[in-house]
Amino acid sequence: MPGKALMLQRSPIVFWALRVIVALAAPVLLAVTAYSQDATDERRCTGQWRATNEERIASCTALIDSGRYQPANLAILHQDRGMAMRAKGDLAGAREDFTAAITLNPSYARAFAERGSVHLAQHNLDTAIADLDAAIKLNGTDAGAFMTRGNAFDEKADFDRAIADYNEAIRLSPNYAAAFFNRGLAFRRKGDFDHAVADYDQAIRLDPKNAAALNNRGIVWFQKGDLDRAIADYNQAIRLDADFAAAYNNRGDAWRAKGDTARALADFDRAIKLSPQFALAYDNRGLVFYQNRDYDRAIVDFGTAVRFDPTNAEAYINRGNALDDKGDRNAAIADYTEAIRLDAKNARIYYDRGIALRRDGNLDRAIADLTEAIRLNPQHAGAYNERGYAYFQKRDYDRAIADYGSAIKLNPKFVIAYNNRGNAFDDKGDPDHAIADYSEALRSDPNYAVALYNRGIAWRRKGDLDRAIADYDQAIKLNPTAAAYNNRGSAWQAKGENERAIADLDQAIKLDPHSADAYINRGNAKRERLDLAGAIADYTRAAELSPTAALAFYNRAWARYLAGDNAAALADADRAIALNGHSASAFSTRGLIRERLANPAGAVADFRKALEIDPSFPQPAEGLQRLKAAAPASR
Repeated sequence: MPGKALMLQRSPIVFWALRVIVALAAPVLLAVTAYSQDATDERRCTGQWRATNEERIASCTALIDSGRYQPANLAILHQDRGMAMRAKGDLAGAREDFTAAITLNPSYARAFAERGSVHLAQHNLDTAIADLDAAIKLNGTDAGAFMTRGNAFDEKADFDRAIADYNEAIRLSPNYAAAFFNRGLAFRRKGDFDHAVADYDQAIRLDPKNAAALNNRGIVWFQKGDLDRAIADYNQAIRLDADFAAAYNNRGDAWRAKGDTARALADFDRAIKLSPQFALAYDNRGLVFYQNRDYDRAIVDFGTAVRFDPTNAEAYINRGNALDDKGDRNAAIADYTEAIRLDAKNARIYYDRGIALRRDGNLDRAIADLTEAIRLNPQHAGAYNERGYAYFQKRDYDRAIADYGSAIKLNPKFVIAYNNRGNAFDDKGDPDHAIADYSEALRSDPNYAVALYNRGIAWRRKGDLDRAIADYDQAIKLNPTAAAYNNRGSAWQAKGENERAIADLDQAIKLDPHSADAYINRGNAKRERLDLAGAIADYTRAAELSPTAALAFYNRAWARYLAGDNAAALADADRAIALNGHSASAFSTRGLIRERLANPAGAVADFRKALEIDPSFPQPAEGLQRLKAAAPASR
């Protein structure tokens, strides 16, 4: 019988969210005696006149270098130049100016707030929070400072403190659309999707043309599983901003989740065209190719994502999955290893590498990785299931059963784990528990063809051929595989229904012309019909397809014995025993051949060996009695 079907799970999914960063208003200089050029520079420096960042910086520098300003006003000039520096992208220069402003005026709340925003942009989160604490202490009515500190807490994943700061910003400024927007993001990251939707609703009411708010609300609908509303929000965001690459990317992910890969690909193509270095869009398009089993194109897209963002652990994981499914285990394991270097606490990476190692036959390393995945995420039912399968492959059925049980405890509807535990029970010699597990899997998923197929094997082991055939019937209706036809054909042959057996085995061979098992089983059915030439032809083909298949040689030996070709039969029996020295049937058959060839000593030795392997086997016992009875006459 062919091996049982087992299934595993993969992961993926990524999207794009936006947060609003606050730009605080520029202060106005205190009155000073001014010359005409000074007045022009003041208006440019403070933003009262429209000017480029370079013009603003030049005007602020001229005023700072003039030596005509007192510390309080000089602090404002540094503050304004710092804002122009930041707008230009010179964060180091901006930080220096904000520090100079604070040195000149230690009570300057705005300078602390602005320096905090620069630290936030540089991801110096604790330093940013310290500056914003100082700003808020000096001015507790600045909604923008609360907002920026909330952003810092959000980036630290301290969502409760982030939400508290956004709450205060909203209390101080009830129509602060950006605060509702960012609080919605914090609620979403916290997993509180209903509050997130409510905040995005309010942000959109306050600013109906806010495409980013519509995009982020679409992400929340996506995470809630409401794909149609997600797509509606992405559509509206794109109508407001036709060049919104992130919205195209996210809508593509929603189409992919709905199974509409054509629309998904179109959206990812558009996102990439709008933003040619958009690593996440390449990653997501790669997932569509992966889903379509177009592994080569998937690998190319994941590789591009890695090139544009070498710190993107997800892209390494996804490329690893594609390489693994393509069969390039070494490259897959290398990608998973790099992903672990980037994100060492991600249980999913150890899980995926564990699968690759298991597929590669490195069961001990696979178990080590899956154990680490479980340590990092004790609720990872899939990791227990996969580790159980690794133990199953090591024939450590008790540990396999324990792990499948843990997977089922975490997910009582985990049909794959029920199926796999059934396999472990069946191979352990406990078909009753196996049948119970297959039946439980089928209660959750009546169309689970794999469980029907495996339950048919268990019924066959119990000798209940009718129930086995009934399960194979249903499995074939759901998924007409060569293995299912082969097993049903074998069951029909065991019932003596050789015509039905041959019909099923013909179909099995048609579906899989390289199935040695199907040729062996069809040979058995032909042999029962005394079509010995046909049987020998099938056994010969099985031996060609699988030269180490002891059953092909054993059965051909039996057919040749029946046909009277004793020398060829003996050669086949010798080969069968060389391949499997633990087959009582092979030794007994060779005993019969040797008995016919007038080699009683050899026959006795073979019959005794058969009984040593299986003391309940009647054929060799009868052979010994027959030879014993014939011994005096021969003397």
